[in-house]
Amino acid sequence: MGAKADHDLWGQALAFESRYGDEAPRIIAGKIAQFKASGEVAEADFWAQVAECLTDLHAIRYQGYATPRDVSLDPAVVASVSNGSPSGT
Repeated sequence: MGAKADHDLWGQALAFESRYGDEAPRIIAGKIAQFKASGEVAEADFWAQVAECLTDLHAIRYQGYATPRDVSLDPAVVASVSNGSPSGT
């Protein structure tokens, strides 16, 4: 993945964190499910990667925790989208 694409992922993660706070993981998981249900695999894959960046961001900000408090990304949703992507990520 190129630097610009990586920057876009982190930019989206930071934007959702800033706008939605603790609700960001739930909202992104909803977007992933919605895109997956409509067959938009590339979009679902993009948002799954954004979700991974958000998880990493929380791990950095909340040392020792993957996400703040009890908010979590649904790993089944993220894994199923990531594993089924045309990019193989």
